[in-house]
Amino acid sequence: MPELEALDAVVVGANIRGLITAYLLSHLGYRAVVLEKGPAVGGADRSFETPEGTRFEIGLHVLDYMRSEIATRLFTHVVGGEVHRVQLERAIVLRNEIMPYAPKPSEMPESLREMLPSGELVDDLGDEAPTRERLSVCYGRAFTDFIFDEVLPSYRCENRHRAFGVDESRLLGNVYPWMFPRARRRAKTGDESRTFHDRLRAGIPQEILYPKEGGFGGFAEGFLRNLDPERIEVLTNVDDLHLEIEPGTHTVQWAGAKGRRFRARHYFWAASWTLLCAEVGISCQDTATDRVVLGSFRLNKPAITRYHELLIGDPQHQMNRVFFPGLFRAATDPLMQVEYAFPRLEDRPIDPDHWLTTWLENTRRLGILDAEHRVEEFDFKTFCMHYNAFGMEGEPLSDADPSLLREGSNLHPITPSLANLNLNGHVPRDIRTVISILAEPPPVD
Repeated sequence: MPELEALDAVVVGANIRGLITAYLLSHLGYRAVVLEKGPAVGGADRSFETPEGTRFEIGLHVLDYMRSEIATRLFTHVVGGEVHRVQLERAIVLRNEIMPYAPKPSEMPESLREMLPSGELVDDLGDEAPTRERLSVCYGRAFTDFIFDEVLPSYRCENRHRAFGVDESRLLGNVYPWMFPRARRRAKTGDESRTFHDRLRAGIPQEILYPKEGGFGGFAEGFLRNLDPERIEVLTNVDDLHLEIEPGTHTVQWAGAKGRRFRARHYFWAASWTLLCAEVGISCQDTATDRVVLGSFRLNKPAITRYHELLIGDPQHQMNRVFFPGLFRAATDPLMQVEYAFPRLEDRPIDPDHWLTTWLENTRRLGILDAEHRVEEFDFKTFCMHYNAFGMEGEPLSDADPSLLREGSNLHPITPSLANLNLNGHVPRDIRTVISILAEPPPVD
């Protein structure tokens, strides 16, 4: 058995959360190793390069400017200030019609506009659940029924929840307020996401940051470059991770990976909560994650749109989002990406030719591409994502519960909330979590 290597910390997972943890450890003078099962850092929020050298994204695509000041300043810092700051132009698609995000009723097609009540729209939900009844008061029964009965079915994973009887108000994360027209907000809300969208729906422009090099994954690579190599070692392609747990406790005695053993005071877990439960023997809800199919296109000429991305709420299109990376870097690159998610247990084809044909038909029907557009390069990927996950019986996913770890454990989940997926929300929490753990006095032997 290899000798134990003494460190201050071990970080499991080189996703954004793990990299932030490593960054803090590095700049505070700690010695640590980062263990990542994948071939590169960034986790589910990284960029990839096609065989022909074109950069595309997986996961998150942009960072909102100053939605969180600390996230904006930290991410800008790690790439040396080399970011594009762009005013985001986002659109939604309803009934094969493209319209700006949070459209005024006058910007909506007549078939949708006539569903809305006359006069000013007032959204007074505050922090209430967006039930069919409450939304009908704000937006009228006809438009609300349209959202629940026609738009919501375009999100296949939410349909699985619905089939198992989950209350409708819990299914609108991809729909409310995204697919609703602009309305005056009368009731205040304590929810950060709703507050942010209220600003957008009031007409305040949304600015985003995008690295000048490396795509969105340039942020992850920036964190990697800012780690002190004398203090922090990053190991990728770790396929043999093992935690030796002291019997009867959740205390880690050592971590093994790539034929080495590491002993540390702190073991920071930035990988999924379900994997941690399996590692330490905690009972955990069985989950069924989304399967995402991702098509990345290089076209012979730019798509016909002024928008950076389209959010699709139309079941006739097997697309949830269409994204145009070249517009973020002020380039003429005619690039396009299409995402579509569906339950992993659902019988859907994953043949690249099927999806290439489907997406070309969809985008031409929307007028994004015309008969003269040709595909010069196409990359197809399919993978499982843990956002929008659900229990095996269709029930909503229970949040992670770090209190299940026994008192005194040196194993620390980093912001394990499965609901807190936005960088602007979880980055400040991640930093507070790591600093508070490091500030704790060492145990008395």
